[in-house]
Amino acid sequence: MLELYIPQYEEINTKDRITIDLIRDGQEFLQQFDINTVYLLDTISLVYKYLRNNGKIPHNLFKFFIAAYYIISRHPFAFPEHETKKEFCQKFGLPISSLDYCVEKITNSLNYIKILDDMNYPYFIDPQRDISLNFIKNLIRSRVEKAMMKFLVWHQPINSQILTEELINEAIFRQKAFPDELFRQLFEIAFEYVEKEFLDYNEYVSLQKKVFI
Repeated sequence: MLELYIPQYEEINTKDRITIDLIRDGQEFLQQFDINTVYLLDTISLVYKYLRNNGKIPHNLFKFFIAAYYIISRHPFAFPEHETKKEFCQKFGLPISSLDYCVEKITNSLNYIKILDDMNYPYFIDPQRDISLNFIKNLIRSRVEKAMMKFLVWHQPINSQILTEELINEAIFRQKAFPDELFRQLFEIAFEYVEKEFLDYNEYVSLQKKVFI
């Protein structure tokens, strides 16, 4: 029986070795260009996560390394980053259509959040690992829970829009979690999270009406 598991074990090891070799090749490829090396490890990590999540190796993986670099270099803290796609792609000799394709594949696979500034330039946020976004999520959970308890105990009305504005004011202007200029974009993201948290609130409202009214 043990022999039946050996080929599968070896196959997994082989895939991991191939992935690691490809990651190293991608690192060497990117270093040929005039890139900001501060973003290099995060770029490699993003491609690695994409490969693990996707399960297939793209035909031209180097295009995905360029796209990953583009995504990583356009975190909201890079604002204002107003280099056009044409200017970016010229550095790597990559068609804009290829960049768009690879960026979409990566962001869709890993559920990245994309926002546009007021000049329509894109920025990308990792919803799972971004420290600033997780800070906002935790703040939302705490404030929504307090708001729900105040409603239940003192019947204080809740306005999710006002609550979101208070949260984003604190997160951006006091805690500097994101650039001030992206207030509107972050408000929209936070409002969606607040509305999700208030699903429990809606249950509390129904319960209170049945039991206490």
